[in-house]
Amino acid sequence: MTAIAWQGEAMLLQWAESSTRGRTITLLLPEEDETHPFRDYSFKSGKRSGQRFMCVFVALGDDEQPEPEPLSKEAVMLCKNPAFWEWASSSVWTTIDSEESAKDFLCQQLSITSRSELNTDEQAAARFRLLAAQFRQTQRIL
Repeated sequence: MTAIAWQGEAMLLQWAESSTRGRTITLLLPEEDETHPFRDYSFKSGKRSGQRFMCVFVALGDDEQPEPEPLSKEAVMLCKNPAFWEWASSSVWTTIDSEESAKDFLCQQLSITSRSELNTDEQAAARFRLLAAQFRQTQRIL
């Protein structure tokens, strides 16, 4: 069994991106214990590497429930998927072989001009959910 170093809710205080430090975040952890939960782990200092962790972050809404991913983000991820390109190509007379051509296919099929419309247009969102479900169903069969 894998030991969990720390588990809980944290608040994002800051994010940054620089050429010297890379992408970083600063989190505020609750003060539940007397000692810091990461006190015994090494951190990056000079040429010494810091301890590595596996993380999963899920944004919480005001109702304390996970916020759903915007459909536009799901559509972007779908358009990056070569399996989706192949599936989409099989349903139209043109070859879909890139993220851009997949985006064009999606917009045409859903009668939208931008994937961001999926976040506000309920009818387009319903059409997208159906199309994405049809694609996922074919992936289960293979």
